[in-house]
Amino acid sequence: MQLFDEEWTAAANEALAGLPEAPGVDAVIEYTISGRPIGRVSLTVTLVDGVFSGIALGRWARSKSEGADIAISMNYPDAVAILSGESTSDAGYMSGAVKVEGDYPLWLLDLRPVRLAAIDALAPLMAQTSSE
Repeated sequence: MQLFDEEWTAAANEALAGLPEAPGVDAVIEYTISGRPIGRVSLTVTLVDGVFSGIALGRWARSKSEGADIAISMNYPDAVAILSGESTSDAGYMSGAVKVEGDYPLWLLDLRPVRLAAIDALAPLMAQTSSE
């Protein structure tokens, strides 16, 4: 399976479904990954009470007037490094490799434990994923 394809997205949804709640932490996060071998990809992640309620390929399209709470952009090698545990999203943000727009405190503080738990939950999936 290829990183960020439909099969990977379905498997990621399964892997993230059992993570513990973080009451009151709700967000819609739109990720844009550029420099991917087969082109740019957008993924939308929805969290309700800190629980992943879905990862979907494509941009947030609830309405034109409502955007995602947070928009994250990064290049493909940085996304691979973060998802494989070789780097962190915090380090990427501090170096400028991960760009964050929108609700910074939500991303940097409230979602930090959720992000760390997600990386741990995705580790077995990443071991089966081709990033080339």
